Amino acid sequence: MLPRWTPASAALAAFLLAACAHPAGPAATAPLGTDPAREAAAVRAVAEAFIAAEARGDESADTLLAPGADFINSGIAVEARPRLAGIVGRGETAIEGLRTEVSGALAWVVAVYRWSGDAGRLTGRGRATLVLERREAGWRIRHVHSSAVPPW
Repeated sequence: MLPRWTPASAALAAFLLAACAHPAGPAATAPLGTDPAREAAAVRAVAEAFIAAEARGDESADTLLAPGADFINSGIAVEARPRLAGIVGRGETAIEGLRTEVSGALAWVVAVYRWSGDAGRLTGRGRATLVLERREAGWRIRHVHSSAVPPW
């Protein structure tokens, strides 16, 4: 019998895989900031900018990614836009909640966002966990796992 995965264990597994799957490189050797609040603010800024750019279909979202970044959208590996669950085309997002944790050269963000498009006629809501790594160029997203929130 296989073990049962909970959302918490799945998030932990994604974090550990992202942390262990890559050999030491720029992420491991980049100098870390000494101010935890400043690091957390930088991580939040990257996450917010990525979610907004991704919702607009803006290719500038890719500048916030680490090489080889991967995306899981509602359980399916995706490469094409939209790469975030709950987004079905070009539109705008509003962040409803954002929780950030930083630990050395790794950080993770849990985000809840609302998307609207086509002049407000289409809407969606999603949750995402983003794993970021500190690189020489700053914080970059390494892994995103998102799920659509049903409109109950």
